[in-house]
Amino acid sequence: DTVSKRFDEVEAFHQAILENRRSHLMGELKDAEARLEERDERRQVVDSRRQQIMRILETGKALESYNALREEAARAEADVEILRQRLEVAEKLERSKADLDVERAQIAKALTDDLVERSDFISEAVLIFEQLSASLYERQGSLEVSDTNNGPVFEVKIDSKRSQGINTMQIFCFDMMLMQLGVRHNRSPGFLIHDSHLFDGVDSRQIAKALQLGAMHAETHGFQYLVTMNSDALPTEGFGRNFDLGSYILPVKLTDAIDTGGLFGFHFE
Repeated sequence: DTVSKRFDEVEAFHQAILENRRSHLMGELKDAEARLEERDERRQVVDSRRQQIMRILETGKALESYNALREEAARAEADVEILRQRLEVAEKLERSKADLDVERAQIAKALTDDLVERSDFISEAVLIFEQLSASLYERQGSLEVSDTNNGPVFEVKIDSKRSQGINTMQIFCFDMMLMQLGVRHNRSPGFLIHDSHLFDGVDSRQIAKALQLGAMHAETHGFQYLVTMNSDALPTEGFGRNFDLGSYILPVKLTDAIDTGGLFGFHFE
């Protein structure tokens, strides 16, 4: 009996809650409907006023002006939106630029520190380049390694830089310097190859000096120095007395002077 009574009390309690909730929701629904009716009435009043204004504009020949102004306002709003987007992009770029400036400064500092740590290695490279250039010209050239915001810069200079030949001899000295450093520090492939284009515009005596210098350094430092050059471009003078160019020429010769000659069976017209 006690349990049954308790169930009846719980059921009555929940029934009262449901009734209260239903009553509250019905009140909220009526209030919402009343607000909708009020807004409908206000909208009708506003629409009536708008129609009245439009009739006045049309009567006063101002409707076309109104439509034109409305289109102009729409274009202005579109321009404002475009400018807003550009502003956002510009602000992002500005923030990115600031971040890049910080990162660039950090990289520049790291590069400066790295050059300081490698100062002995750089000094060694500069000395080798000066020796090589002095062997080719009366005055020794110079090699400068500097740090910039865009990374390390290698600048080679040889006095009397007046022709393409001088420029290519800078490349020759730079390559030879790299080769010697590579051999000394076990970072070398063991060979250096130059094509005949490197010697375009170079005086024949200067070519002879370069070939003799390359052969001497290859023997001294233990690497192969290979040069591909047409036989008619080989210099005939300018070598030292004890230098035999013929001993360095490979025995294999390519010629198309006869029918059985050529390169891998191909002839070049």
